[in-house]
Amino acid sequence: MNKILTFIIILIFCSCNAQTKFSSTIEFTSDLEKFENLSGLKESLKDVEIIAIGENTHGLGEIFSAKTELVKFLHRELGFDLILFESGFGDGALAWEKIDSLSTKEYTGIFSSNFYYNSEEIENLVSYVKLQNGKLRIQGFDCQPQQNYLIKRMSEIVRPLDSILASSVPVAMRSFNNLYQYENDKDTLSFNNQRERFIEFLNRYDVFLDKNRNSLLRSGTTQNEINALKRTNKIFIKTYSKINIGEIMSWPIADNIRDKSLFEIVKSFKESNPTSKIIIWAQNSHIENKTKPNYNVNWMGHSLKKAFGKKYYSIGTVVYSGRNLTYNGTFDFEHKDHKYLAYHLNQFQKEKFVLDLRKHNKKDFTNELLLGMENNGNTAEFIAKDRFDGLLFIQYSDIPKLIKEQ
Repeated sequence: MNKILTFIIILIFCSCNAQTKFSSTIEFTSDLEKFENLSGLKESLKDVEIIAIGENTHGLGEIFSAKTELVKFLHRELGFDLILFESGFGDGALAWEKIDSLSTKEYTGIFSSNFYYNSEEIENLVSYVKLQNGKLRIQGFDCQPQQNYLIKRMSEIVRPLDSILASSVPVAMRSFNNLYQYENDKDTLSFNNQRERFIEFLNRYDVFLDKNRNSLLRSGTTQNEINALKRTNKIFIKTYSKINIGEIMSWPIADNIRDKSLFEIVKSFKESNPTSKIIIWAQNSHIENKTKPNYNVNWMGHSLKKAFGKKYYSIGTVVYSGRNLTYNGTFDFEHKDHKYLAYHLNQFQKEKFVLDLRKHNKKDFTNELLLGMENNGNTAEFIAKDRFDGLLFIQYSDIPKLIKEQ
């Protein structure tokens, strides 16, 4: 009888251990010699509170799938509980209020106005998040006003009380885009007038929310939605109320303005919930630790590294070959040239792996100035160990599987 009980206890113990072991298609290495399962990454990240996982371009579906695997690992094994997408703050906050009443496909279609993210790969992430019953959240941290679901909800929320204001929302919000044309035309007067009209509308909308709060709550709007709208408008006003012609498209000033706002939004998430562990989902440039040679943009990651030090960990993504999606179509690529970082990472003939650059102390290609493919197929030179804390390498990726509109 005792032997039977002992055998049962051993079976239960083994079963519990098997259930807690994380399974992944991604390998881990810190020396490019020993490749092990992803659990080896836990030690590297034990003191990290903000991890940023990049994508060299938004148009590669396998990146989304690999990042989803990493999100699951970070949530299950290390307790990360908040995903911040490179998507509109308002879109993300308002969509999250509807997460329980929407299907995964519906939610995927509205939480971000970035069309690349309306894909089956991202829907798989959303499916996982929904199963966590609020223990893992999705939000956005972008300051740009081109946010479709935000604009839709801004109109819907006020319509029961003021149909005229509701009807004016789409025109007022989308007229922000006129600033790009006025800057291109060097039309300072029209630029300034449009900027003032945009800010005046936001202030007027805020006044309406304040005066009609109780009526809005009775009509079905939640306090969280009101808070999200007011916070979104505050972000727009702070970012754009003093913007001048020449600062909305011109490099590097336009990127400096945007990424300063991105940093402040991420920092505010952390300050409002200090115990929260954050995953940032964004393009490589936004998350890098320090600037690339011959660049002078102060990206968000530079400020995060200064503010949080070793508690901030950036992972840049590198893909060897595949087919990339852009706004203008697709193109194939393969980095056979030894001048590319992807070429060197591909020599290990692994489909996917994470390299911890903090622990990788060899004098090898990770210390050399090499090329990488960036957004829309552009290239940039950088030293991997200087730019990131880690790398996610993917051997091949096709384009995202976009979800067709119903």
